[in-house]
Amino acid sequence: MRKVLICLFASAVVGCTTQTSSVSTDQDTAVSADVAPVQAGSETGTEPDVIVIDVRSQEEWDSGHVKQAVHIPHTEIAERISNVTDDKDAKIVVYCAVGGRAGKAKTKLEELGFTNVENAGGYDDIKSKYE
Repeated sequence: MRKVLICLFASAVVGCTTQTSSVSTDQDTAVSADVAPVQAGSETGTEPDVIVIDVRSQEEWDSGHVKQAVHIPHTEIAERISNVTDDKDAKIVVYCAVGGRAGKAKTKLEELGFTNVENAGGYDDIKSKYE
């Protein structure tokens, strides 16, 4: 995990490449999702080892999202989380429009054994923290 974070930091400084995979969406369009945990930028004072997941619809994602976020609609979180991480202790932050769908995604992830999941509420609540 440390090596991945070092690579992510290095990519911001010198262009180290991280692995990506194609994640299909509700409309069968491809969205690139980082396979490695997303580092939430220490320069903003946020937590360094955070995977940020936007669980809103494709239309909401297209209208704006947190730059570091991975898009997985809440109805698909169980099937797609393994594309992002298999680490059950990874810090995962989920958000939607106001928090309801993020709460459902959090519950599902916890049912799958993830131990460190936070419902960050809505997009307006989280965007200033991670951008």
